[in-house]
Amino acid sequence: MQATETTEPSLLSALHANLWESLRHVFNTDRILLAVTYTVNFAGFVMLSATVGRRPTAAALTVVALVVVTTLIMLSLLNSRREAESLLRTLAMMYRDQGLGAYFDDTKIVYYRRRYALWLILAPALCGFAIALGSPSARPAQLEQT
Repeated sequence: MQATETTEPSLLSALHANLWESLRHVFNTDRILLAVTYTVNFAGFVMLSATVGRRPTAAALTVVALVVVTTLIMLSLLNSRREAESLLRTLAMMYRDQGLGAYFDDTKIVYYRRRYALWLILAPALCGFAIALGSPSARPAQLEQT
């Protein structure tokens, strides 16, 4: 019986550490996804600005690439949101079970749910801005003639 009592806290500690490590991994992945979102959309904007008038095929391919990459990023963010919510829910349950629910509760889940909702708005908005601002209709007529 004593082996079980000493094993349970060490298993609980190991589980706790693994959950936090998994959550850090999810958040690091999200940072990379957001950096890719900014970079790809800026590159798409530059590409559209440079090619739209002279190379319509390249411009069309750029738009398609922006939409595809943005869709993949949004799918990845949706997956990250599900994983983060699951991990946070499990951590909140663990803290509650240990009598520490006041220090880690469901408000963390609500916070991250809002954060992901903003990111899921940001990704397609950046794509839309890159396409709109890189297209000739978004430029003033004077710039078109130069």
